[in-house]
Amino acid sequence: MKISREVRVGLLVALCLFLLYFGFKFLKGVNIFNPIHSYTGKFVQLNGLTEQAPVYVRGYKVGLVEEIDYDYSRDTAFTIIVSLNSDIKVVEGSAMRLVPDGLLGGTAIEVIIPAGAELAEIPTKSVLPTSIQPTMIDELRGTMLASMDSLLQSVQELVDNVNGQLEGDRLKSILASADEMLVSLRKSSAKLEKTMNKDLPDIITQVESVLADVKKLSANASEADVAAVVAKAETTLANVNKLVDAANNPDGSVGKLLHDKSLYDNVNTTVQTADSLMQEIREQPNSLIWGKKKKKK
Repeated sequence: MKISREVRVGLLVALCLFLLYFGFKFLKGVNIFNPIHSYTGKFVQLNGLTEQAPVYVRGYKVGLVEEIDYDYSRDTAFTIIVSLNSDIKVVEGSAMRLVPDGLLGGTAIEVIIPAGAELAEIPTKSVLPTSIQPTMIDELRGTMLASMDSLLQSVQELVDNVNGQLEGDRLKSILASADEMLVSLRKSSAKLEKTMNKDLPDIITQVESVLADVKKLSANASEADVAAVVAKAETTLANVNKLVDAANNPDGSVGKLLHDKSLYDNVNTTVQTADSLMQEIREQPNSLIWGKKKKKK
């Protein structure tokens, strides 16, 4: 059977169109041989989301952002359509979330599917609720703004305290106290300078004189005849020892006087007789001269 030229040209054009469509889908990352399910979500903003952005389920890529439509007359200006592999079962309670993708500021879609075998699967092309996850920059911006706000409050409190201290006559009082302190410091400095220039040399001279006297005294002490003094002291102690021995010796005169009781009694009797004689002389002195005694009344 002979095929006409027109049919062959038509088949060639159809093949080219198929290859063009397949290549376009392949470049977009869509596998045209696997069936897909589409779902819709509406967002207030997209944070740089583009078509062909990846779609994740629990961190695993399961599809692409197929289409983005926008209408700025509505609050939810952006409507996106995502394509998921047909083996992904999107059940009731699922939602879309706009999430950061990588460190270079990319954006992707995450489909949050709750776990539970008893949950019913929702039909394709359904509209899912949406949410936006803050980016790392947004979190840092919030943290920095909070820190800056706290810092500004602290600075404002400090300025208010300083202003409160400087209001009215307090500043004058502070300056007056500072002036008094400076005057006192000047006086103290002058006294110290006078002491250093005048009194300190006198003190040093006196100290040098005392040190010289101490040096002379030390020299005289070293030159003294210490041996002669010690010899004299030993001689004196020897004489004292001899005296003590003589007193303790009962045969010596001093020992007899100290140890002989009869001698002590005789001395005592003599003393008593002499005392009686002196008493009589005081009372009757004429009896010794004329031999007469005065009669006692």
